[in-house]
Amino acid sequence: MRAKHGAVVAALLSAVTIAGLTAGVWAQVPKQEGPRSRTTELTKEDDTAVREIVAGFEKAWNTHDIKALAKVLREDAQFVNPVGMHWHGRDEIVTALTAFHQTIFKTHSLHVDAVETRLVTPGVVVAVVTETADGFTTPDGQVRPKARDRVTYIVVKGSDGWKIAHGHGVVVDEEAAKNDPVKNSRK
Repeated sequence: MRAKHGAVVAALLSAVTIAGLTAGVWAQVPKQEGPRSRTTELTKEDDTAVREIVAGFEKAWNTHDIKALAKVLREDAQFVNPVGMHWHGRDEIVTALTAFHQTIFKTHSLHVDAVETRLVTPGVVVAVVTETADGFTTPDGQVRPKARDRVTYIVVKGSDGWKIAHGHGVVVDEEAAKNDPVKNSRK
């Protein structure tokens, strides 16, 4: 019961973080007048740029090049990993990933299987990424098999282009996914 409560609290905190980030970014977007004031579609160029950021993260991860990975992150980026570690700022993310890529992820790689993008507001995109990740052994000796992960990125366009402002990863529970009422209703 305690584990479920912790998962619910973590999900709520992520939602609050995302809402706060989106509100903060929205406040920085210049207001426009007229019928074109709300862009509802992501341009092809911006969609391509966001997908390149995701591909850059994948390439940096697989080559264990944390300096390259840092280049796709905003300075104020945050990340919540699949076990609930929450890193604040690019420096903390780099510190954590450097430590893990020198140990448990030394030979670990991932493969992006799908990317779904959605414009939230001008200059803010949510990218839901499905990936296959290699297995690994945790510091306490647990063997984690190869698995599918789903990562949600909030990608923000700034003066230096598109960068990841927030990421949150989860491991897909394949057994639970078989009982997804939404997916099953589409059949």
